[in-house]
Amino acid sequence: MAASDAEIMRQMWEEFTAENPVEKLPEFAERWWHPEIVYEEDPKWPGSSTYEGRDAVRAAFEGYDELLGAGELRTEDVIDAGDQVVALIQTGGVSQGADIPWDHLWAYLCRVRDGQLVYLRAYWDPDEALASAGADSP
Repeated sequence: MAASDAEIMRQMWEEFTAENPVEKLPEFAERWWHPEIVYEEDPKWPGSSTYEGRDAVRAAFEGYDELLGAGELRTEDVIDAGDQVVALIQTGGVSQGADIPWDHLWAYLCRVRDGQLVYLRAYWDPDEALASAGADSP
């Protein structure tokens, strides 16, 4: 029996948030990200952009680490929304160099193809992600 998209995304996000993901990002990306992955940052993120392909998406996540520092990540919830999944990821830490604390609950709209993440859209506001997926708030 094949795992559901929500189960796949729960496993992926729990692995991503359990360890320092940037140190193992090449191996992580190979395992979990589809070669044609597309990642869209929330337009509220300064200089937001869209990244296509594992290398580009990996570079974006490595850039977050340089800007914000490794910080702490925690998977709060993974919500099955039919052909999409919404992951709620708590982030926090202290920025590199400036020592400015940060803490935020991000939401990620995810789509899976061939057992791997093929589309990822970040949302500053978790309610917007849930509405976009047609899911109810947990």
